[in-house]
Amino acid sequence: MAKKGENIYKRKDGRWEGRYIKGRRANGSIYYGYVYSTSYKEVRKKLVIKKATTFSDFNTTERFYGTVNNWLDYWLESVAAVQVKPSTLDSYKSKIDCHIRPAIGEIFLSELTSTKIENFIDQTKEKISTSSLHAVFRVLKTALKYAEKLNFVRRSLYENIQLPKIKKTKIITINRSEHKRLVKAAKKSPDGLPVLLSLETGMRIGEISGLKWSDVDFENQTISVQRTLQRVSTLSNGEFRTHIIEEKPKSDTSERIIPLSTALVKRLMRAKKTSKSIYVVSRGAKFIEPRTIRYQFNRLLKALNLPRCSFHALRHSFATRCLEKGVNIAVISSLMGHASTKMTLDIYTNSNLNEERLAVESITCI
Repeated sequence: MAKKGENIYKRKDGRWEGRYIKGRRANGSIYYGYVYSTSYKEVRKKLVIKKATTFSDFNTTERFYGTVNNWLDYWLESVAAVQVKPSTLDSYKSKIDCHIRPAIGEIFLSELTSTKIENFIDQTKEKISTSSLHAVFRVLKTALKYAEKLNFVRRSLYENIQLPKIKKTKIITINRSEHKRLVKAAKKSPDGLPVLLSLETGMRIGEISGLKWSDVDFENQTISVQRTLQRVSTLSNGEFRTHIIEEKPKSDTSERIIPLSTALVKRLMRAKKTSKSIYVVSRGAKFIEPRTIRYQFNRLLKALNLPRCSFHALRHSFATRCLEKGVNIAVISSLMGHASTKMTLDIYTNSNLNEERLAVESITCI
């Protein structure tokens, strides 16, 4: 359905026609170009591309004649779609559709100013968390950086924008006593395998959900992390809908081989004998998605009367137990699939109170 201001029309012959500013004559008057197709969607796509590559004949400086929405359409379809993973693209689209389009989408890109972006930031920070605000602005900034590369905007438009500072939050882990209780309960539970995998390998929930039997090397007692499953949201007919996608892990270093304990190997062997799926964590022939794993985990916490925490806390707990045992930080970083040891240190510099107490006791002179 054509939107007001798009300059897209349904012709009498059934085709769709899109009109764009092609340039200016010597006297400054505008002349137009046209694109055609049998579908509105195809005309809209052609139109945003035409608008993105149209130059002013009257002024030798490049100019994008469309709105911020037009530019975002072009950037998503022609740039982001070929540079990032499908889940990342869906995340971009969600942030753009929820926050950026409603606030500044109808402003012409050539008329966008730092003040208008700052007003957008001020309005948005009242609605979402500071970390989410930073994530939304990163998407906008990335889109504007590409516009700056084509000389459609100046770098000063976005580079000096000030955002509220993010307060670093302490990571949530479970202590050793809770760890033991959770392991004991997970061994007895039919839904406990994901918990054991995370506590013993540090795998992310999407990596566990996407783990296949072909990734398990029983002879060498290792797991190969090769994929992740996650639920992403997309805007369809004005409504956000979610679906599961399978893709490569979070980063290149996330593709890793993790050694397994003998006890976990034995448990996996037993599970494989009754499995009807190519996936390790499954129900019938189908995988169990991350959302269901979270639900099962929360139910287990409630049954044990343990403090509520995210499934990701198990991954943090794995790293914390490794640190408590004196495992080399480089080894922990490799097991976790981090890009660098610095990243591992940045995340796990906050030890828990018990560890801090032991540290103080170990150096006391009194």
